[in-house]
Amino acid sequence: MCRRVLISKNIASISTRSLERNLEAASGASVSTSKMARLNRSMNALYELLYAEFNDINKADYCVIGPQLNILLKTVKDLYTTFEHTASRTFLKKEIDELKGNYSALYEINDDMIRYRLNAAPDKKLSAALKEASSLIDKL
Repeated sequence: MCRRVLISKNIASISTRSLERNLEAASGASVSTSKMARLNRSMNALYELLYAEFNDINKADYCVIGPQLNILLKTVKDLYTTFEHTASRTFLKKEIDELKGNYSALYEINDDMIRYRLNAAPDKKLSAALKEASSLIDKL
């Protein structure tokens, strides 16, 4: 069973912190390296959690976490874009590059969930072959 509540809480927390960092950067306030490092660690942990739960996430789970994950992806992308257009870019280069990598990883796992878990058409040939193999094993 998917740990939907834990995933949902993590997404909400990261989205909030991402938005806060974006507001700080947009207002000209300096964003600390430690805050960005914490955000990156949280995003990495979320990715690991999603990866671990990938096979247990069903359509009902995704109806809850999917929209939240899309908002998270938007806030992280906006944060990255803000940093790309501010002077903080050089000061936080390592963390910003890591942010971009974390965004890409979360974007990819979200896309994989949609493609391979939710919209996957059952392979009729594979199903038939597995059914035949099962019946042959039963005969042994």
